Amino acid sequence: MKNLTSIALQLLLLSTPVFLLAEQQTALNTEERVISLSFNDPADAAFTSGPKGCLSIHIDNIRNAKGKIGIALFTGEKGFPDKPEKAFAVASTAISGTSQEVVIENIPYGTYAVSILHDENENKKMDKTWIGKPKEGFGASNNPKIRFGPPGFDESGFDLDCEEIALDISINYF
Repeated sequence: MKNLTSIALQLLLLSTPVFLLAEQQTALNTEERVISLSFNDPADAAFTSGPKGCLSIHIDNIRNAKGKIGIALFTGEKGFPDKPEKAFAVASTAISGTSQEVVIENIPYGTYAVSILHDENENKKMDKTWIGKPKEGFGASNNPKIRFGPPGFDESGFDLDCEEIALDISINYF
């Protein structure tokens, strides 16, 4: 049986293109993923002058590997935390386990808040029960205490004013 497994693995390796093997090896060797932002307003994408930093976000307490992790970066309270279409920029990434690191680079210095959604069914929105209770996991920068409504921008805000800021965000489920 051991020989059969070895032969099957060799056949798989021989039939896999080299560039895919390199991608798989890179994914195995690193726990963090650099992801790109999409800007909701094309004018924001042109906002390239001045110093920039990056966010290193550690996301933990992910219930399962279904769906994607959605990340929304807000510059003010308008739309925060549950209206990603009003965010400064958004990104998403595949889920690799119960915790993971993502890095977002080239963010202009400023005041921000991050909203995270574990979008298990990949419909790009927070699913809720008929009484408004979230069915999917969510989190925000500074891990504000969850009360009877969503956290505010003031509870979740932080200043990006250096080369790198590290955030720890824990996903909440009800």
